[in-house]
Amino acid sequence: MRKILKSLWFATSHTNQIRKYRLKSFGRPSNEHTFTKDHGEDQGKQITIAEYSHEKWKIRVRNPQLPVVELFNPFDRNTSHFLPMELVTVDEWQRSLKPLTVDQRSKVTKKTVVKPGERYGMIRRVADERQFDQDPYLEKFGLKVHSNDMLTIPARILTPPEIKYKSALDDGRVMIEKVQIGKWYLKNHFNKAREIRSWALVLVSQKEPDTRQVGLARDFASKVPQVRRF
Repeated sequence: MRKILKSLWFATSHTNQIRKYRLKSFGRPSNEHTFTKDHGEDQGKQITIAEYSHEKWKIRVRNPQLPVVELFNPFDRNTSHFLPMELVTVDEWQRSLKPLTVDQRSKVTKKTVVKPGERYGMIRRVADERQFDQDPYLEKFGLKVHSNDMLTIPARILTPPEIKYKSALDDGRVMIEKVQIGKWYLKNHFNKAREIRSWALVLVSQKEPDTRQVGLARDFASKVPQVRRF
């Protein structure tokens, strides 16, 4: 959980202005987590986070048994701010950069994969509950929603595509593979590789190549037949 939260922004507003921080860690409960005051009349006195919140901001911590949150400003990582958990909120409209777990992927799939009959029932239920045909706001804007019948759109089923290629036996036949259960089953594999009987090497240069460049090109060309044996 801490790894996920470290990538998010947290906001505080108890000082009458919104401040945003990153999470560093968690501490002891706010009625046990203490620090030493470094200013004022009680300088050097030990005080808990819960007591300091009531003394500084007149905020009484309702759940002092919860751990404090250690926050920091990215521009000053060496300075930590310890606050009661109830004074800290997760900033809105953020997305987690961490990959989904197996359980999270399973839940997302269950929410998105809906059978047509169930989808139809969900749409009908929303239309009946909202009563769009009686909505006064839509009427004021001159909008009408015909929610009694679903919209029927003519459609057609396309023929599944086919794959055509020459037979691996090199007998001139054309092999055709059709879609089966959503994918192609290639029964005729490409087992025969083409043989290169002739080839050429072209040396491209901005100026006329010198003796060294020509020698390198000829040496490279002489080694190509050796590579072809493998």
